Amino acid sequence: ISEIGMAERERPQIIYALVIRGQKVVLAEYTALAGNFQQATIQILQKLESTVEWKSYVYGEYAFHYIIDQSSGLWFVCMAERTLGKRIPFGFLSAVQDAFKQNYTDEQVGCAIAYGMQAEFREELQALMEKYNSPDVDRVASMMVKVQHINDNLMESIDKILERQEKIELLVNRSQMLSESSNSFRREAQQLRRVVWWRNASTMILIGCLALLAILIIAIASCGITFQHC
Repeated sequence: ISEIGMAERERPQIIYALVIRGQKVVLAEYTALAGNFQQATIQILQKLESTVEWKSYVYGEYAFHYIIDQSSGLWFVCMAERTLGKRIPFGFLSAVQDAFKQNYTDEQVGCAIAYGMQAEFREELQALMEKYNSPDVDRVASMMVKVQHINDNLMESIDKILERQEKIELLVNRSQMLSESSNSFRREAQQLRRVVWWRNASTMILIGCLALLAILIIAIASCGITFQHC
Protein backbone atom coordinates (compact mmCIF):
# COMPACT_ATOMS: atom_id res chain seq x y z
CA ILE A 1 0.00 0.00 0.00
CA SER A 2 2.83 2.39 0.87
CA GLU A 3 4.44 1.80 -2.54
CA ILE A 4 1.15 2.65 -4.27
CA GLY A 5 0.76 5.78 -2.16
CA MET A 6 4.33 6.80 -2.91
CA ALA A 7 3.82 6.22 -6.63
CA GLU A 8 0.70 8.43 -6.59
CA ARG A 9 2.59 11.19 -4.78
CA GLU A 10 5.37 10.98 -7.35
CA ARG A 11 2.92 11.43 -10.23
CA PRO A 12 2.88 14.98 -11.64
CA GLN A 13 -0.08 16.82 -10.19
CA ILE A 14 -2.36 19.77 -10.73
CA ILE A 15 -1.56 21.87 -7.68
CA TYR A 16 -3.81 24.90 -7.72
CA ALA A 17 -6.90 26.05 -9.61
CA LEU A 18 -8.96 29.20 -9.65
CA VAL A 19 -11.78 30.91 -11.48
CA ILE A 20 -11.14 34.62 -11.80
CA ARG A 21 -13.08 37.46 -13.40
CA GLY A 22 -10.74 39.51 -15.53
CA GLN A 23 -7.33 39.19 -13.94
CA LYS A 24 -8.14 40.49 -10.48
CA VAL A 25 -11.41 39.24 -8.92
CA VAL A 26 -11.04 35.65 -7.72
CA LEU A 27 -14.46 33.98 -7.54
CA ALA A 28 -13.38 30.50 -6.40
CA GLU A 29 -10.14 28.60 -5.85
CA TYR A 30 -8.82 25.33 -4.47
CA THR A 31 -5.55 23.73 -3.48
CA ALA A 32 -4.62 20.91 -1.12
CA LEU A 33 -1.06 22.10 -0.60
CA ALA A 34 0.66 24.96 1.18
CA GLY A 35 2.90 27.56 -0.40
CA ASN A 36 2.92 31.04 -1.85
CA PHE A 37 1.64 29.98 -5.26
CA GLN A 38 -1.75 31.67 -4.82
CA GLN A 39 -0.06 35.07 -4.64
CA ALA A 40 2.46 34.11 -7.32
CA THR A 41 -0.32 32.99 -9.68
CA ILE A 42 -2.20 36.29 -9.29
CA GLN A 43 1.05 38.15 -9.91
CA ILE A 44 1.78 36.13 -13.04
CA LEU A 45 -1.78 36.56 -14.34
CA GLN A 46 -1.25 40.31 -14.56
CA LYS A 47 1.42 39.63 -17.21
CA LEU A 48 -0.60 37.26 -19.39
CA GLU A 49 -2.44 38.23 -22.54
CA SER A 50 -6.17 37.89 -23.01
CA THR A 51 -6.58 35.49 -25.91
CA VAL A 52 -9.06 33.01 -27.33
CA GLU A 53 -6.29 30.42 -27.50
CA TRP A 54 -5.62 27.96 -24.71
CA LYS A 55 -2.27 29.10 -23.38
CA SER A 56 0.46 27.55 -21.23
CA TYR A 57 3.53 29.13 -19.70
CA VAL A 58 6.40 27.40 -17.94
CA TYR A 59 8.05 28.86 -14.86
CA GLY A 60 10.78 26.69 -13.37
CA GLU A 61 9.37 23.28 -12.46
CA TYR A 62 5.78 24.42 -12.85
CA ALA A 63 3.41 25.44 -15.64
CA PHE A 64 0.44 27.79 -15.71
CA HIS A 65 -2.44 26.92 -18.02
CA TYR A 66 -5.50 29.04 -18.73
CA ILE A 67 -8.70 29.21 -20.75
CA ILE A 68 -10.57 32.50 -21.19
CA ASP A 69 -14.32 32.65 -21.70
CA GLN A 70 -14.65 35.78 -23.82
CA SER A 71 -18.40 36.20 -23.30
CA SER A 72 -18.18 36.42 -19.50
CA GLY A 73 -14.59 37.60 -19.04
CA LEU A 74 -13.82 34.55 -16.89
CA TRP A 75 -10.34 33.06 -16.69
CA PHE A 76 -10.07 29.38 -15.77
CA VAL A 77 -6.54 28.88 -14.51
CA CYS A 78 -4.49 26.09 -13.01
CA MET A 79 -0.93 25.61 -11.89
CA ALA A 80 0.55 22.15 -12.39
CA GLU A 81 3.89 20.44 -12.42
CA ARG A 82 5.64 20.99 -15.70
CA THR A 83 6.10 17.27 -16.37
CA LEU A 84 2.32 16.77 -16.40
CA GLY A 85 2.21 18.34 -19.87
CA LYS A 86 -0.80 20.21 -21.24
CA ARG A 87 -3.45 17.66 -22.14
CA ILE A 88 -4.53 16.74 -18.62
CA PRO A 89 -4.51 20.33 -17.25
CA PHE A 90 -6.60 21.54 -20.17
CA GLY A 91 -8.97 18.59 -19.80
CA PHE A 92 -9.35 19.64 -16.17
CA LEU A 93 -9.88 23.33 -17.04
CA SER A 94 -12.43 22.45 -19.69
CA ALA A 95 -14.38 20.41 -17.13
CA VAL A 96 -14.16 23.30 -14.63
CA GLN A 97 -15.44 25.71 -17.27
CA ASP A 98 -18.39 23.47 -18.14
CA ALA A 99 -19.31 22.97 -14.47
CA PHE A 100 -19.04 26.67 -13.67
CA LYS A 101 -21.13 27.75 -16.65
CA GLN A 102 -23.81 25.23 -15.68
CA ASN A 103 -24.00 26.66 -12.16
CA TYR A 104 -23.80 30.40 -12.81
CA THR A 105 -25.16 32.83 -15.39
CA ASP A 106 -23.14 35.67 -16.91
CA GLU A 107 -25.26 38.09 -14.87
CA GLN A 108 -24.34 36.33 -11.62
CA VAL A 109 -20.69 36.34 -12.64
CA GLY A 110 -20.77 40.07 -13.43
CA CYS A 111 -22.33 40.95 -10.05
CA ALA A 112 -20.30 38.55 -7.89
CA ILE A 113 -18.00 39.90 -5.21
CA ALA A 114 -14.52 38.47 -4.58
CA TYR A 115 -14.82 34.80 -3.50
CA GLY A 116 -18.56 35.05 -4.12
CA MET A 117 -18.71 31.46 -5.44
CA GLN A 118 -16.11 30.02 -3.06
CA ALA A 119 -18.52 28.39 -0.62
CA GLU A 120 -20.45 26.59 -3.37
CA PHE A 121 -17.84 25.89 -6.04
CA ARG A 122 -14.79 24.97 -3.97
CA GLU A 123 -16.01 21.39 -3.54
CA GLU A 124 -16.53 21.08 -7.31
CA LEU A 125 -12.96 22.28 -7.92
CA GLN A 126 -11.68 19.79 -5.36
CA ALA A 127 -13.61 16.87 -6.89
CA LEU A 128 -12.43 17.69 -10.41
CA MET A 129 -8.82 18.16 -9.30
CA GLU A 130 -8.82 14.81 -7.51
CA LYS A 131 -10.33 13.19 -10.59
CA TYR A 132 -7.73 14.63 -12.96
CA ASN A 133 -4.89 13.86 -10.55
CA SER A 134 -5.93 10.20 -10.34
CA PRO A 135 -4.03 7.39 -12.14
CA ASP A 136 -6.97 6.80 -14.52
CA VAL A 137 -6.96 10.35 -15.87
CA ASP A 138 -4.67 9.58 -18.84
CA ARG A 139 -7.28 7.24 -20.30
CA VAL A 140 -10.11 9.70 -19.55
CA ALA A 141 -8.29 12.69 -21.03
CA SER A 142 -7.26 10.78 -24.15
CA MET A 143 -10.94 10.29 -25.01
CA MET A 144 -11.80 13.99 -24.71
CA VAL A 145 -12.23 15.54 -28.15
CA LYS A 146 -11.38 19.00 -26.82
CA VAL A 147 -7.83 18.05 -25.83
CA GLN A 148 -6.89 15.55 -28.52
CA HIS A 149 -5.23 18.23 -30.66
CA ILE A 150 -3.00 19.54 -27.85
CA ASN A 151 0.76 19.09 -28.08
CA ASP A 152 1.80 18.08 -24.57
CA ASN A 153 5.30 19.46 -24.91
CA LEU A 154 4.64 22.83 -26.55
CA MET A 155 4.82 25.44 -23.76
CA GLU A 156 6.30 28.92 -23.71
CA SER A 157 8.60 30.19 -20.98
CA ILE A 158 7.06 32.84 -18.77
CA ASP A 159 10.46 34.53 -18.60
CA LYS A 160 9.61 36.07 -21.98
CA ILE A 161 6.83 38.18 -20.50
CA LEU A 162 8.50 39.11 -17.22
CA GLU A 163 10.32 42.39 -17.08
CA ARG A 164 14.11 42.35 -16.97
CA GLN A 165 15.45 41.34 -13.53
CA GLU A 166 11.88 40.63 -12.37
CA LYS A 167 11.67 37.40 -10.41
CA ILE A 168 8.75 35.61 -8.82
CA GLU A 169 9.50 33.20 -6.01
CA LEU A 170 7.33 30.11 -6.24
CA LEU A 171 7.17 27.87 -3.18
CA VAL A 172 5.14 24.69 -2.84
CA ASN A 173 5.02 22.69 0.38
CA ARG A 174 3.62 19.24 -0.35
CA SER A 175 3.69 18.00 3.21
CA GLN A 176 1.49 20.66 4.78
CA MET A 177 -2.22 20.64 4.12
CA LEU A 178 -4.01 23.96 4.06
CA SER A 179 -6.13 23.52 7.17
CA GLU A 180 -5.76 27.20 8.05
CA SER A 181 -6.77 28.17 4.54
CA SER A 182 -9.78 25.86 4.69
CA ASN A 183 -10.82 27.43 7.99
CA SER A 184 -10.37 30.87 6.48
CA PHE A 185 -12.55 29.94 3.50
CA ARG A 186 -15.16 28.58 5.89
CA ARG A 187 -15.15 31.79 7.94
CA GLU A 188 -15.44 33.88 4.77
CA ALA A 189 -18.37 31.79 3.57
CA GLN A 190 -20.13 32.14 6.94
CA GLN A 191 -19.58 35.89 6.94
CA LEU A 192 -20.93 36.11 3.40
CA ARG A 193 -24.04 34.13 4.37
CA ARG A 194 -24.61 36.45 7.35
CA VAL A 195 -24.31 39.54 5.15
CA VAL A 196 -26.76 38.12 2.60
CA TRP A 197 -29.21 37.10 5.39
CA TRP A 198 -29.15 40.54 6.99
CA ARG A 199 -29.55 42.19 3.60
CA ASN A 200 -32.61 40.04 2.83
CA ALA A 201 -34.02 40.60 6.32
CA SER A 202 -33.56 44.38 6.02
CA THR A 203 -35.34 44.36 2.66
CA MET A 204 -38.30 42.40 4.05
CA ILE A 205 -38.57 44.72 7.09
CA LEU A 206 -38.49 47.78 4.84
CA ILE A 207 -41.21 46.30 2.60
CA GLY A 208 -43.33 45.50 5.67
CA CYS A 209 -42.97 49.03 7.06
CA LEU A 210 -43.90 50.56 3.71
CA ALA A 211 -46.96 48.29 3.48
CA LEU A 212 -48.10 49.29 6.99
CA LEU A 213 -47.56 52.95 6.20
CA ALA A 214 -49.62 52.64 3.00
CA ILE A 215 -52.46 50.93 4.94
CA LEU A 216 -52.32 53.66 7.60
CA ILE A 217 -52.49 56.45 4.99
CA ILE A 218 -55.48 54.80 3.28
CA ALA A 219 -57.24 54.33 6.61
CA ILE A 220 -56.70 57.97 7.64
CA ALA A 221 -57.90 59.17 4.25
CA SER A 222 -61.09 57.10 4.58
CA CYS A 223 -61.86 57.47 8.28
CA GLY A 224 -60.11 60.64 9.35
CA ILE A 225 -57.18 61.00 11.66
CA THR A 226 -59.26 60.02 14.72
CA PHE A 227 -61.07 57.20 12.87
CA GLN A 228 -64.48 58.66 13.93
CA HIS A 229 -65.99 58.35 10.44
CA CYS A 230 -65.51 54.58 10.19
